[in-house]
Parts: sequence; structure tokens; C-alpha cells
Amino acid sequence: MGQEKLAAKIFDSVVKRYDRFLRFATFGLIDKWQETLVNNTPAGKYPVDVGTGTGEVVKKITDRYPEALPFGIDVAPNMLKTAKEKNKDSRAVFMQASAYNLPFKNGAVSSILMSLVFRHLDGKTALVEFDRVLQEGGHVGLLDISKPSPALFKAIFFFANRIFRPIGEKVFSKEEYDYFMESILNARTPSELERFFGERGFSMVFSKTFFLGMVVVAVFKKKAKD
Repeated sequence: MGQEKLAAKIFDSVVKRYDRFLRFATFGLIDKWQETLVNNTPAGKYPVDVGTGTGEVVKKITDRYPEALPFGIDVAPNMLKTAKEKNKDSRAVFMQASAYNLPFKNGAVSSILMSLVFRHLDGKTALVEFDRVLQEGGHVGLLDISKPSPALFKAIFFFANRIFRPIGEKVFSKEEYDYFMESILNARTPSELERFFGERGFSMVFSKTFFLGMVVVAVFKKKAKD
């Protein structure tokens, strides 16, 4: 998909600055949010971090579930190089692959995790592929931007798009920052996520919001087939 090529270009161009910018933009809370994601998503034997970026979630999976064999996939090769280096002392496996065409057999994956990724995806297409590779009873856990009350969301979007933009464009180009701003509009509330996953055979088993409702961690379990 064209969006994947754009995402690979953008994230590869900022790989050296990405972790630092992410911690700055989240006031240092990203690690806490990712730990909440990992701690509440049962990893199983073969967890997959979709859109692994610099490999932070894989690192946390390894620490939390030492018996697991985690996989990290991403469309951006430079991000994967950084992820491999960051996890060089673990058993983790990293591969360049698409969320829409995962390199796993049917029912081979025990869990799927995503940190700040799901809103960038075509959710319907991605969830079909997640359902294919996940074993029955497997889990999908995501950390992403959410939508608080309409008024607050509008205020936060204004701040990010107008006030924070000059800082963002010192790290990213205008095209790259526009990409992130557009993705914010694709954010879903916890109830919207629950409905979206529920219509596709998943039940919500965990949900928690942070940062005035602007960030959500949600975990879904694949229902057994009738």
C-alpha cells in the first residue's frame, strides 16, 4: 500500500531522533504506557510487535516474558537495524514485513502488540490478517492516541497542529509532521475500539486511558470459533 511506503520513508528518516522525540512529546511517559501494554497483553510463546520501530516494545516483552520468542516487524529497514542493535542480547527476531501480509502461518502467533501504530493502518484489512495468524484465544494489544471529549480533543489538536508544530518540524519535515497530524484524526475512543474489534470476533479484556483520555491501552481476545 502507498501509505506503507510513505511510512517507511518517514520513519527511516527520523530513526536517530525518534526515541528522543517520542519521550519529549509524551513528557517521558511513553515507557510507562508501553509497560502497561506489555503487562496486560498475555504474550504466549510467539508474540509479534507490529510496527516495532526501534524495538522498545520487544525489549519490554523480553524482560516481562523471558520464555517468549518475540518477533518485531516493520516496513522501515533503518528502524529495524536500530531495533536489532537494541535487542542484540535477546532471542528476538526482526523482519521487514507488512501488517497486511504477516510472514506467519495460520494460527501460528500467540499475541500481537502495537505501540502508536494502529491508527496508521487500514484497520479492517489489518484485522483480517491478525485474525488469520492468531491462534484461538490469542490477544491483540494496542497503545495509541485516543479521543477524549470533543472539546478537549479539538483543543489538543489545535495545540499540536499550531503551537507544537514549529518544534515538530525541527525534527520532522512539514510532510512528515502533516502525516502524524492526519493520523491523529484517525484515533478511536475506547468504546469505538471495542465496537470495531467486537464486530470482528474479538472481545475487549482490558482498557485504560491516560493523559486526560488522549492515550489508550486496550487489549482484545480472539473468540473461539463456533
